[in-house]
Amino acid sequence: MNFELYRGEVFGLLGRNGAGKTTTVRLLTTLLTPTEGGGTLFGKDLRSCGRAERARIGVVLQSESLDFVSVEQNLRLYAFLWGVPREIAKSRAEEMLELFELGPVRGRKPWALSGGERRRFQVARELMHDMELLFLDEPTVGLDALTRSRILDYLAGRARKGLTIVFTTHILHEADRLCDRIGVMREGRLLTLGTPAEIKRTYSRLRTVEAGFERVLGAAENSELQAILSHAGESFSLEERRGDLLVFRAANAESLVAEVVRWAQGRGIELERIAVSEASLEDAFVNLVTEPPSPTVPLAGEAP
Repeated sequence: MNFELYRGEVFGLLGRNGAGKTTTVRLLTTLLTPTEGGGTLFGKDLRSCGRAERARIGVVLQSESLDFVSVEQNLRLYAFLWGVPREIAKSRAEEMLELFELGPVRGRKPWALSGGERRRFQVARELMHDMELLFLDEPTVGLDALTRSRILDYLAGRARKGLTIVFTTHILHEADRLCDRIGVMREGRLLTLGTPAEIKRTYSRLRTVEAGFERVLGAAENSELQAILSHAGESFSLEERRGDLLVFRAANAESLVAEVVRWAQGRGIELERIAVSEASLEDAFVNLVTEPPSPTVPLAGEAP
């Protein structure tokens, strides 16, 4: 693999379990020493990085690291260890307690928290100090949708202020929402690198079409239209057929839209709406990690 990180970007690292995401993070945070190849952190070779470089990064790994003081004391202690002034540490601790919804458990010991609370605590603790580069290895595992959304919004705001973030996740719509660029890994190799839009455009074969008619279609009409679409469609699949609504997926979605319009006009049935949705990052990801290995590493937007 070969890539660079840029100031103020959110870089997503995606891959199936065992693809090498966590190992890559551990290498870039100097927790592992490279056995071959080369890399630099802030311009310094990874093999010779020390305290000065580590002081400029933050990291939240999947493994837990819990202390025996309370959640609130833990946050302030962590800030103290990183040299954050007392008043700033106090106000930042309150900010983290509110953002990560840890206020009700501020007096508890971290090991007494629930799994989701512990995960929120780990991320909150890391954000207590100032850094230039933050590594988050699946930080939203076990969190509910609302909490995940709040954290993603916060991280996006920090990135806009110049923080560089490396973000691994199995929740693909999070990566699509947050990341400026994405690298997809398989077996320790980088399969592709590009913006979410570039990756979806290059590797997503199927797009979804939703067609709404002025009235409920009869059984014969439904069967006729489905037969036409099945015959003309590439990788056609019917997702939903309910009353006046038809939802399907195909690789040649735009061509099938024309087929639907022609059929409706020929039958004198008015189309109330018809829309083609954007290809999904999940489709692109599945296609990438299940295709036979390629000897080259294509960039998204180029021919694979």
